[in-house]
Amino acid sequence: MRLDDDLKYFDDPEFREILELYERACAAGQGVYMDAEDLTDIAEYYAMVLQDEDKANEVIDLALRLHPDAVDPQIFKARQYMLKDEPAQALSICNAIKDQDHREVLFLKAELMVRDGHAGEAMDLLLLSAEDQVDDADFFIYDSAYIFIDYCKYDDALVFANKLEQIAPEWYKTWQLKADVCLGMGNNEVALQYVSRMLDVDPFSIEAWNWSAEGYSNIGDYNKAMEAVDYALAVDPENERALQLKAWILLQEGNCAEAHELYQQLETANPTCETHWLYDSYALLDLNEPEQALTAIKQAQELIDNESEDRVAIFEQMAQVASRLGCVDEALENLGKAESLKADDKNNDWDERLLPVRVFAENSDLDKALQTIHALMERHPEAAMDIYFKGASLLLDYSYFDTVEAMLSKLIQISDDVNADVYAMLAFAQMSLANHTEALKNIRKAIDAHAPGLADLFADRFPGVKPDELYDYYYYQVYGQWP
Repeated sequence: MRLDDDLKYFDDPEFREILELYERACAAGQGVYMDAEDLTDIAEYYAMVLQDEDKANEVIDLALRLHPDAVDPQIFKARQYMLKDEPAQALSICNAIKDQDHREVLFLKAELMVRDGHAGEAMDLLLLSAEDQVDDADFFIYDSAYIFIDYCKYDDALVFANKLEQIAPEWYKTWQLKADVCLGMGNNEVALQYVSRMLDVDPFSIEAWNWSAEGYSNIGDYNKAMEAVDYALAVDPENERALQLKAWILLQEGNCAEAHELYQQLETANPTCETHWLYDSYALLDLNEPEQALTAIKQAQELIDNESEDRVAIFEQMAQVASRLGCVDEALENLGKAESLKADDKNNDWDERLLPVRVFAENSDLDKALQTIHALMERHPEAAMDIYFKGASLLLDYSYFDTVEAMLSKLIQISDDVNADVYAMLAFAQMSLANHTEALKNIRKAIDAHAPGLADLFADRFPGVKPDELYDYYYYQVYGQWP
């Protein structure tokens, strides 16, 4: 079951009545007899909502004393071991349950397989078991998919989503699952189609509005993304995910001041979420407030554990903040930590952000920046020209115009397939060096090659001028007449 569904149940009046009955009996020192399922729900509430493991264990121990063969409390106990990274203990408890065909037993076994790197075996187990489900086969398939979604295995989850769509194409939960999987796989346009169907049925679904905001944000349509997130906030002004999305959209639009205000609100509401502090640090650094950005990123760093998905990003941001403050050694040290934490050690791809090069360039060490570029080219000869181009682009950001002109001129000479933006970047560097004759030649080449970055490069110097008119306006600025 999805975590959101569990959390919603804890707000249900039926559950609150069960919880109150249990807590009233405990407060009075009285014994209490309750169903195993109800006691397990209470234990999950203590564990998931209150994060009180001791209370959760007290409840589950009572459930096992009263109902030693009941499946739910045994599954809860096994999951505790699984989450403590003790899979052998978890599997031992799971295998000792009498009803091995119980859906929760199957789900736990599958999850243990996924965690152990055997997602294919988990899929085979659940697909085979789905064929044996007499009742609620649709729910079984739906919940099976979320085992894989929880571990970001969206290709595997898609198999179940497609199977569910075959048997229940008009079910709300089918659209929900398909939207979730498609968003995870980056198929945003398809996801938005399913989200639209969800909203047609439930126009007050905060989840659907948030997913709509995610989808539109992912394809760069920030106006529609903001419209969607505002609908979500109209339903629940304090919704954490909606506030996160709104702040992120503001960041992408360059409205860092307003984004910072929202992150402050999120930090107050949920101070233990490292993501809020990380993204607030992004906003503050863009606002040229490196000291405040450092405070925020240090807070994020204190909150991370070995399971945090933001660990790499936090160390990379720590490096960027340190670089902005002129602490080169500290910046490089944090980049090293980030590199060591990357999940796939076999991944030999180069990072096109060239973060170590940026550290040196930002701190006026051109020689080491160039050395780092060339070292990376030697390490990745198959991508040498791309690295060289990205390196020149980064150095352009820091106004090393002479070096950029030399690098790009050489690139044109030695490469048979030049990126059209090379001409745009070269023209910008030459313009900055007052080499107007050559700049005009390369602007013409960039226009003819439809260089995608041309307009952005010259936007400040020639605001509102269309790319195909840049040559004329530049010529006029230099010579005082139209060409």
